[in-house]
Amino acid sequence: MVLGYWDMAASLVTSGAVDADAFRAAHSEIVATFSKIHPYLAELRAATGEPDFCNHIEAVVLEMPHANFILERRRKAILAAAHVRRNKSVQTVA
Repeated sequence: MVLGYWDMAASLVTSGAVDADAFRAAHSEIVATFSKIHPYLAELRAATGEPDFCNHIEAVVLEMPHANFILERRRKAILAAAHVRRNKSVQTVA
């Protein structure tokens, strides 16, 4: 559902209905969402038989200056936050 929502929202940009820079400025969550699936996108498209899966998200995010650097930084931040949460839950249980 999340990917469907963001792909639909991004289609407003790819169709020209909404300015890309304005959209990205107001919706940074799309970058975090895409950063999670980006490394697996080709595999997801092949597994689902949907070659256009998340096409709009991909176009909007990868048009950003330094997109690959930003995606990698976001993935690292998400993993670091998950690590902290895991450690806190282990400390709480102990």
